[in-house]
Amino acid sequence: MSRLEKILLGANRQLIPILIIVLIGTLLRLNKINQAFPFDHDQEVPAIAAYDFFVNHKITLVGQELSFQGFFLGPIHNWIQFIPYGSCGLKPDCVPYFYLLLGILTVVVFYLIAKIIFDTKTAIIACAIYAISFSAISFERGVNSNFFLFLSSIGLLFCLYKYFSGKDKFLILGAFIAGLALVNFNPVFIFSSLAFFLTALIRSKRSLIVYIISGIALLINYLPLVFFNFRHENILVNNFIIFVKQNSQTSDYLPKSVFLLKNVSIPFFADYLFQSGALIFSLITLILLGSGIILNLKRKNAFNIFLPIWILVTFLGFIFYRGWIPNYYFQQVLLPAILLVSICIRKNFAIFLIFSAIFLFTNISRNINYNSRINYEAKKRVTEFIINNTVNETYKVFNNLPISQNTGYPTLFKLFGKSPQEDGENLFILESTPPAYFLELKYRQVFPEKQVSVDTISFTHIISVK
Repeated sequence: MSRLEKILLGANRQLIPILIIVLIGTLLRLNKINQAFPFDHDQEVPAIAAYDFFVNHKITLVGQELSFQGFFLGPIHNWIQFIPYGSCGLKPDCVPYFYLLLGILTVVVFYLIAKIIFDTKTAIIACAIYAISFSAISFERGVNSNFFLFLSSIGLLFCLYKYFSGKDKFLILGAFIAGLALVNFNPVFIFSSLAFFLTALIRSKRSLIVYIISGIALLINYLPLVFFNFRHENILVNNFIIFVKQNSQTSDYLPKSVFLLKNVSIPFFADYLFQSGALIFSLITLILLGSGIILNLKRKNAFNIFLPIWILVTFLGFIFYRGWIPNYYFQQVLLPAILLVSICIRKNFAIFLIFSAIFLFTNISRNINYNSRINYEAKKRVTEFIINNTVNETYKVFNNLPISQNTGYPTLFKLFGKSPQEDGENLFILESTPPAYFLELKYRQVFPEKQVSVDTISFTHIISVK
């Protein structure tokens, strides 16, 4: 066997683990994909943006409005979804599969970057955790901007690694990625951006010019919002001033730090790994992270301090943050958490086997047993049923669904080509009541002179009044 053949054989053997992981990750993502894809407010925003772009030939400079009224994300997340919406005639059918491809691409990129920075074993374990974790798959299926925080984190990690290797231009690229993420995906990514710049200061050879250009690279991402602000009478600046005033009060930092550690961050990581934030899994997760930090710092490389600094700066940032802190805000530090856990378990075969057994069982079983009655597929069938049952007639819809189920319908009717009208000839009432408690008689009593019929799709009752 020639030397070239041996090299190719060795390369093929190295590809086998990642190919198996990609195959398993793909199968898990395909399982019940139509049942898992929602179509709520977060998914409506890019759908409307795509409609305006392809039909009305308009493009918006802002994205989704944030929970703090008057704040908006940048437009990139909406623009990305022009691809699946344009491919499927403006219908959302292609969206979950588009995000599946992005998820698998992220697995591969994660593997390649982790292999370069750490080693093959750590890379395999880390990307397997990301590929198989049901939480990771759920973030992906949720189709909201937070999904891209993990891919952005990979970019920050790689750029800082290259910067510590002596390549200054990667600090600029990393700063641009950080700005892209915090403007377009989630503003709380500011803590990850801060950790990136703080760690960069540790490098012995630094250039003020490079830092200045990096700052510009970060801030350039705000240009769409700046234009939007000036066109709308400084709405963003005024709301930012209100936000600062509301968050300028002091707080009890020690109790808050304990709460964040005990009730938010560690349970979030535990749920990501074991699909449970129970005390036993939280303790296991904390031990794995702590051991990973110790082993990582033993490498005696200035760059390696980035992983614990990343988590620490984000945690400290939220202690001083006055707003509501949902657990998914810690999604921005999943990358360092996964790597630290991977560094820990690769050092001890017994721990690796125990972790793998629990991790695979909890995540794969959760994926197989997943079930949801609130999804795009069900809402699509309801929409098509109403449109097909009116033919050339007009109709109106009264939505009597609970808040958790009533979103998405106006946009779906628009995307499927026939919107309801207030003076429509036919009336359709949507209701979600357990079959044992559903009373068709009440509608016949309310509309005694009309033809009333009831059809059920998934858990939604469609009452037709003609």
